[in-house]
Amino acid sequence: MMHPFEVVAEPVRRRILEVLATGRHPVGVLNEVIAVEFGVSRSAVSHHLRILRAVRAVSVLPDSAERLYGLEDDFLHRLDAAVGELFHLWDHRYGFGSEHAPISVPTPPRTPHVGRERSVRGDRQRPHRLGRKGRRGAGRGESASWEGREPPT
Repeated sequence: MMHPFEVVAEPVRRRILEVLATGRHPVGVLNEVIAVEFGVSRSAVSHHLRILRAVRAVSVLPDSAERLYGLEDDFLHRLDAAVGELFHLWDHRYGFGSEHAPISVPTPPRTPHVGRERSVRGDRQRPHRLGRKGRRGAGRGESASWEGREPPT
C-alpha cells in the first residue's frame, strides 16, 4: 500500500483531501474546485480519486443524484502515525539530546607531509613556474625593471 506521505505529496490529491476534510462533497464539486485551481480535466480528477479510493484515503457513498466522496478516518490515523514516526526519529536523532553523544574519531592528516619540515629549495627554478619563453619574472628582492628593454607581451 502507498505510504501516506506519497499520497499527500501530489498537489492535486492533497487538495482533494483538504476539500474533503471540510465534509462530504459530490464529485461535481471536486471536479470544479480542482479544475479551477489546477487547470486539469475531469478525467485527471477522476484518476486521482481512483488512487485515493485504492489506498482507502476516501470513500464513496452513492447518492440518488451523484456520488458523494468523503475522507476516511483510518487514512488520517495512518497519516498521523507517519508524522508521529518522524517526530520520534527527530526527538531521538543521533547525537542530539542523548546521553551518548557521538565520539569524534581523530582523522589522519590528508597530506603525508603534514608535521614534517619543509625542504629548502633555494634558488632552484622549477620549469613549471617559468613564464613565457622560459623566463622567470623578478626574483626575490629584485624589482621587475624594464629599462632599456621591451616589457614582455
